[in-house]
Amino acid sequence: MMTTTTDLKDFGFRELRMAADLLSDYCESPPDFLGSGVYLMMNTHSGYVFLTDEDFNVAMMNGDKLEQFHSCPECGAEGFAEDMPDSPCCQRYLEDVGA
Repeated sequence: MMTTTTDLKDFGFRELRMAADLLSDYCESPPDFLGSGVYLMMNTHSGYVFLTDEDFNVAMMNGDKLEQFHSCPECGAEGFAEDMPDSPCCQRYLEDVGA
């Protein structure tokens, strides 16, 4: 079963508003961490709306700002840089990506 979709017909009103905010911020100031092949996506289980590129970098709204959403490749912890755990593997990952 798919947990993500790019099909806007699967987005609810809340998710469409989130997508509009995300795209508006992207138009104002495209983040430098997103490369080619950028898609608007929604996780159908969590309701999160985000941008992702062909290298699986993820951008989400953190309050009113578009920021990189991280996923530690070692332990699987996820979040914005300030929300990542203080575990050594997460801190190494954040240093490696320059967050």
